[in-house]
Amino acid sequence: MKVKQQSLLIAASVLGILIPASYILYLISQAGDLSNFDYWWMTWNFYSVDGFSTNPFNWIFRANEHFVFIPAIIYALNIVVTQGSNIGLCLVAWFFAWIQCYVLIALLPLRLRSFPLQFISVILCISIFNFTPAAAHNWMRGFSGVHWIIANLFVICSIFCLQSYVNLLLNSREAEPLGIHSQAEIGNEEWEQNKWVIGSIVFGILGCISYSTPLGLWPILCGAAIVLRFPRRITYLYFAASIAVIGIYFLTYKTPSNHPSLTKINPLKTLEYIPIYLGGIFSENIIVASIIGIIGLIAVTGFVGYWLLAKKSVQLGYPVGNRQNWLPWLSIQLYTLQTALMAAVSRSGFGVEQATASRYATLPALFWMSTIVLIVLAVRELQPTPRIQGRWLTPVFAVVTAAVILMYGVGGETAMAIARRATYQPLVALSLQLGITDITLIKERVGNKPAAFVGLIDALKTNNLVPFNRDIKKHNFCAALDTKIDPNLLSAPKDGVPGYFDTVTQLAPQAARVIGWVGDPENHVKCIVILNQENVVRGFAMSGFPRPDLVNLFGASYKSAAWRGYIQTSPTDKLLTAYASFKNREGWVALRNSQVINQDDSVKTDPP
Repeated sequence: MKVKQQSLLIAASVLGILIPASYILYLISQAGDLSNFDYWWMTWNFYSVDGFSTNPFNWIFRANEHFVFIPAIIYALNIVVTQGSNIGLCLVAWFFAWIQCYVLIALLPLRLRSFPLQFISVILCISIFNFTPAAAHNWMRGFSGVHWIIANLFVICSIFCLQSYVNLLLNSREAEPLGIHSQAEIGNEEWEQNKWVIGSIVFGILGCISYSTPLGLWPILCGAAIVLRFPRRITYLYFAASIAVIGIYFLTYKTPSNHPSLTKINPLKTLEYIPIYLGGIFSENIIVASIIGIIGLIAVTGFVGYWLLAKKSVQLGYPVGNRQNWLPWLSIQLYTLQTALMAAVSRSGFGVEQATASRYATLPALFWMSTIVLIVLAVRELQPTPRIQGRWLTPVFAVVTAAVILMYGVGGETAMAIARRATYQPLVALSLQLGITDITLIKERVGNKPAAFVGLIDALKTNNLVPFNRDIKKHNFCAALDTKIDPNLLSAPKDGVPGYFDTVTQLAPQAARVIGWVGDPENHVKCIVILNQENVVRGFAMSGFPRPDLVNLFGASYKSAAWRGYIQTSPTDKLLTAYASFKNREGWVALRNSQVINQDDSVKTDPP
């Protein structure tokens, strides 16, 4: 290949990776700093007011059914570097995905680079599915992405080692009849082969202490050893390692208390779950996802059957030729199928709809990416003429393009929902920094099981971690507390801006919660600020909370018209007024029913 052509190929390849990766980076920028859900339950194991635990057993634990030792270490490093920012964890997952993309490209046959258009098309497909937006949950909730993506990365690195070993093994077998190697060369070859075997096992173990999905790798290693007739000692080593790892996992396994019992598995639901799991990245419709998944199952059955039965040539009883080029992609397909089976067994009790969850999407994406690569390899093998190959592959890439559009649609909806939820993080931070622990708000915007987060609040505050790492009272998107707003920017209530200031509820010695509603069918309200009689900012609120009673009065557009916020109180306050700020206009518009503060009885206090 000429130097200029090679440079263009490299530039096009890098661009093909950058475009999907950049979109994921944009999604990460919308994710917010505050982590969600299970992050707090995992961090609770090894972190407290005193900092990190020095007890090693506090770091070796299960999250549900998963061993998560390596993610726990990454969480700890993120706490040190970014004060526990969710975006920090998201970027770690994104960085791991870059490494994974590089390893996947390295698995492609070298001869494919001689056909630039095919090579660039395949790289673009690998990049798009590697950085699938359908996995928005993993990209935007870094605690989840760290688990799933690093586990997949370790599996793919293990498969890379397996592929490297197979290449060396088959090359040595081809050279055996010629007797061209000396004893020293044979010894060096054995070491080269053994290091790849050891690497595949080490990466498999690292994967299993990151998440449980890499358990699906071990049957692949053992199956490859049998089908490709590895030396007996290597086969025994793979089986011994597999039995040890899987045995330890199941001997220590306990069904999580919130999961359906494995003894009550419905076989039909389990089988129904698998194709939905595979097709869910293209459609959230159960029937459509199931049909797409069935097509994928038919494809993988055909590829495996062809690989096993249609030997291109045989020497000394061993399959040779280019069949090893298919091995990594078939391995990835089989790995994802086994994760689908594991998910079906453990999660189908929650309902088959759960199979389309965004957190699973990196695995079906790997499945379809491998399917595309195998189609290209099959076309190249069955039709040696490049021009005819292009004719065969054109409809394939047309279908892939349509599938990618569907995948981005599914991912976009999930990302919007997560980003919308993240916009309320400043409100959570304000409440906590004012000394208010509002369990309702935490359930709605941080996690539906808030006990671990609430238990860590003192530790987060003491060690200046998110959400205490930035003074939200001074630095927020609405208005800095204790600053005075120019009266010229304030307007009296207007007929075109319906809204009401309902209540002020004292929740802490110098802080209170404020509640009201504002008509905002077109989502133009930026925030609501609470001013005292001197126009000094006491706090802010955000709209978008449910208010079902307004639906009967004003219609369905008002179902989320409630606003909620928090203020710091002062003995000098006599009157509190809520003002709405809009994205499409300057100034502040007052809402009706200002609260007159009578220090004796006008501020409502929650019962103890």
